Amino acid sequence: MSNEQITESNSSPVETTPQETTSTETKTDTNATLVSSTTDNTVQTAKSWKETISEEFRNDPNISKFTEIDALAKSYINATKMIGSDKIAVPTNNSTEDQWNEVYQKLGRPESPDKYKLDFKSEVAPVDENAIKSFAEVAHKTGLNEKQAQAILDFYKQNSENSVQQLKIDTETAQAQAEQQLRQEWGKQYESNITKAASVAKANMSGDVLDMQLKDGTRLGDHPDVIKGFAKIAGLLSEDKMATPESETVDQGRDLETEISKIVNDRSGPYWNKTHPDHTKMVQQVYTMREMLHGGK
Repeated sequence: MSNEQITESNSSPVETTPQETTSTETKTDTNATLVSSTTDNTVQTAKSWKETISEEFRNDPNISKFTEIDALAKSYINATKMIGSDKIAVPTNNSTEDQWNEVYQKLGRPESPDKYKLDFKSEVAPVDENAIKSFAEVAHKTGLNEKQAQAILDFYKQNSENSVQQLKIDTETAQAQAEQQLRQEWGKQYESNITKAASVAKANMSGDVLDMQLKDGTRLGDHPDVIKGFAKIAGLLSEDKMATPESETVDQGRDLETEISKIVNDRSGPYWNKTHPDHTKMVQQVYTMREMLHGGK
């Protein structure tokens, strides 16, 4: 064979056979079909688990909200774990009184109002036992447990004590301001004028009236104008016509020293007990008697 024939034979192009092309295309189509089939199966599975449920339950909001069966299974397992636990049904506006009472009982409300163990001890703002009893009845009716009822009492107690203490501060401040004003106005006559004014006031007005609060919060008996008014009345009266009760006149044989000693030596009495409602009154009474005793010497 010649060289030309050999060269021609080697340079001939290699053609791809129809069989090889068809095989490659077939593999590609097969892969695409598998992917499509898998996706369709997933979608079909997601739809099919709900279709197996009766339409009555399938359209229930508790079922329709689930998009995956695993989520439904998890929810069911959690609900099963709750079975047997101590649960409280939430009442509605349509709940009966017995249903509400059942809820109150589970939340710790005592069986009856007298079962509450409430503490409201206060030396500053004492409360009547009947008031506590009435509160317990209301607390029981509204379903409060003991902890809730005590918390409300503590809040009320704190506010009451703060009010009493503030009132005491206001009273002492008003007394100090009145004294300063009258001392500047009366000068050396302050002590005698105060004694006369106090004698007239006690002889003609009750302590409750003198303790009344004016619009600005000042105690009536502490107002400078009221004190000056009583002092003026006392100045218009002669010594033998002083408008004081028999028990408060030295000329009628009153033993002021004995009375002062009796009040001051009573350690359990209101004179030494600052929380006693008559404490201020007794202190003022002793002060007045001492002024009267001193003036009579």
